This record gives sequence, C-alpha cells and structure tokens, in this order.
Amino acid sequence: MFSAFPDWFDARQVWAALALAAWLAICWVCLVPGRERPGRQPAEAAASPDWLVLYASQSGTARRLAGQLARCLTSADHTAALMALNELRPGQLLAYRRVLLVVSTYGEGEAPDNAAVFWRIARQTSPDLRTLGFAVLALGDRGYAGFCAFGQHLSEWFISAGARPLLPLQKVDRLDPETLRQWQQRFGQATGQRIMLSDDFRPWRLLDRQLLNAQSPGAPVWLIRLQPRGKMPAWQAGDLAQLRIGNLLRTYSVASLPEDGVLELIVRQVIHADGTLGRASGWLCHDVRPGDTVEIQLLPNPQFHLCRASAPVILIGAGTGIAGLRGLLRQHQRQGMSPAWLIFGERCQEHDRWLSEELELPARDGRIRLDRCFSRAPEQPEYVQDRLRTHADELRRWVDQGASIHVCGSLRGMGTAVRRALEELLTAEQWNRLQRLSRYRQDLY
Repeated sequence: MFSAFPDWFDARQVWAALALAAWLAICWVCLVPGRERPGRQPAEAAASPDWLVLYASQSGTARRLAGQLARCLTSADHTAALMALNELRPGQLLAYRRVLLVVSTYGEGEAPDNAAVFWRIARQTSPDLRTLGFAVLALGDRGYAGFCAFGQHLSEWFISAGARPLLPLQKVDRLDPETLRQWQQRFGQATGQRIMLSDDFRPWRLLDRQLLNAQSPGAPVWLIRLQPRGKMPAWQAGDLAQLRIGNLLRTYSVASLPEDGVLELIVRQVIHADGTLGRASGWLCHDVRPGDTVEIQLLPNPQFHLCRASAPVILIGAGTGIAGLRGLLRQHQRQGMSPAWLIFGERCQEHDRWLSEELELPARDGRIRLDRCFSRAPEQPEYVQDRLRTHADELRRWVDQGASIHVCGSLRGMGTAVRRALEELLTAEQWNRLQRLSRYRQDLY
C-alpha cells in the first residue's frame, strides 16, 4: 500500500512533532515581548472596578487604612480593587475612572519600598489621565522635614497628567483622629460615599516595667509587659502595637511573641529640655500603674516579617530598635537552626548592655552571633555601621548564603548610615538581589 509518509516516519514521530508544535505555540503566547499573561493586567482581566484603591506603605499603616477604605466602598455596593502602587504601571491607570491613594512617606520625602518602582517609572512618563478622578490621603509626621512629601509629589504628578482632584490633598500628622474624621466627611460629601474607618483597640493590663539602663547617660529605657483582658490575639514577629492615650496615638515595635504569653514593648522615656516628660512615653513609662488598662491595637507589618524559616538573618539596630529585632530573633530561633547575626548599638558599655543574659548566653553557646557596639566606649567608640565595615567580607558571605537583612531603629542617623554602608560594602549584584527578593527589610521611625 502506498503511504503518505516515508517508511522512517512512524506514528510516534507524528505525535511528537504535533506536541512540539503545540509547545512552541504556548511559548510564543507567553513569552513574546508585548504580550501579557492572563491576569497580569488588572485593567484587562475584567471590567474595571468602580474604585481603584492604591497604597504606599512602609510600616503597614497606609496598607491597613487602604484595606479598610476598600471594604467600606465594597459594603456601599461599589466594586473596589486594592493593590500596592508597585503592582501597577502608570499606563494601566487609563483603564480606571476613580482612584483613591493612601500613601506614607519614607525618610525625607522618598517613596516607600512598595511604591518605589511605580514612582521611578511615573517620573519618566506622562499618560493622559484626563478621564480620571483621584484623591490622596497622605500620612506622615511633622517632625520630619519631608512631612507627607511623597503624597504631595504624587498628587502633583496626577494633576500634571490631567487627572482631576476629587478633593484636595489631605495630609495627616501621626494619624491624628480628628483630621481623619474630617477627611472622611469631606470624602463622603465630594463622592457620595459614606466612609467610616474603624479600629480594633482592645484593653490590656499593665503587668510591670523593668528599667534596662540604670545609671546610663541616656534617657531611661523600659521593658514594658502587658496582658490582654481577654483572649490573647495573634500577631507575628515584626508587627506593631498602636497605643491610644486619650486622643493621642503612638506606635511601637512589638518585642515579644504570642507564645510568650505577654505583649512586651521597649520604650525610651522622652525628657524635654525643661524637664517635662513626653506625653506618650511619660504616661507609659511613668504615670500608668501595674493593673491599669492600656488601649492597644496590633498592626500587621508584613514588610518586616522574616523571609524564610530556613534562611540566615542579619539583624541590625540601635537603641529601642532592639524591640523589633528581639521578636524576629525569637521567632527565628523557634522555627529552625539557621544562623542569626545580631549587631546592636547603644551608648555606654558599662550601663547599656540591655537584655544581657537573654542575648549573651545564646551567643556564648554559638546559637547566635552577637556584636555589640558602643558609641561612647572610651577605647574604641563604634556605631553599627562601623562594625559592618569591620566585617565586610563576612557580611558579603552571609548575603551570598541567602541571608536577609532587617534594620530597626531611628531613621535619622542609624537607619540612613546603615543603608549607605550596605550600598558601599555589598556588590551591586548583591544589593540589587536583596532589594529584588525583598531580603532587605526596615522598620525605621
């Protein structure tokens, strides 16, 4: 019988050829430049929602508020999409009609980490956004020169692209409740949306306080222990505790785990030049008595959580930044036996060896590596960034072995100096990989 195929071309080869052709077609669809995989373009995946709610959040507060606002809009029979700014590209805004942005400012006017990519691209592009209405709720702290600067820059960019403000830019100083309440009213009047931001403050009982730095030249630092009046809520290492003291809100890094049975904070008592105490720290470290009630809500801070249980960690901080690092260290030790390196700085070697038994015993046993630095040591004054330079080769080796770096403490001075040191000491490839894989994490204030 005459065959349409040569003798060597059997049926198995026919099927193999067809399978190869199908595979090549799939690769073309997925990989050819200019094509997007299904679901990657939120504006094209389905009909655009009534509202796009975007957030730029360094500590998690703006993310939490944005989530509340998205839920409020949804409960008012509107559709709302919630995402970080980095999940969007400027050109995708063309598919939306109304955008609500809740943004914080990092440092002295910079974009938070989860908005930095969007902002870098946005400053180089100018899409036509004349069909878009927008509103910006900017969170910040007047103690910084760049108070709400990123929110200001973002608002100006939208206006320059032709978008129309649904209401004026609102700047909020330290989550001032009255400012937020007034903004909610204005937003409702301008858009017809009833917005009611809620909170989750719960009563906690003060157990005790322990002075960590007796006779130190610095201001007193207290380890504060609290128990819930009710069931112990859940949180993770790296999360935050927000205290409500009258109309005042203050946020602190959590220094313990739920498994510890207590919520612990490490707080430095602020003493002004005239001898008066800071309003929040004075009340918490001096006025409130054991047994009294403290109102607290726990805030998730996923950008400071541990990356992987099996990965090494480098924890860097100074002063009360030890609080957030302590929680991470405890969780890391409970999850596995991968290496941990704590580099911690304070002032006086004699009086500022905080948590000495807790930290130095596992260091002697080899369970952690501990480097203490003292800026007023008589023989060799040193800051944490100096210690990084001293051990630059080991730093690079840890990063190559997959270590994540977590920095906690004051932005001014320590936080900025540590970042500069890391940029200087690591190779460009190492630094870019840390950022790309979110292995460089900060809780700075």
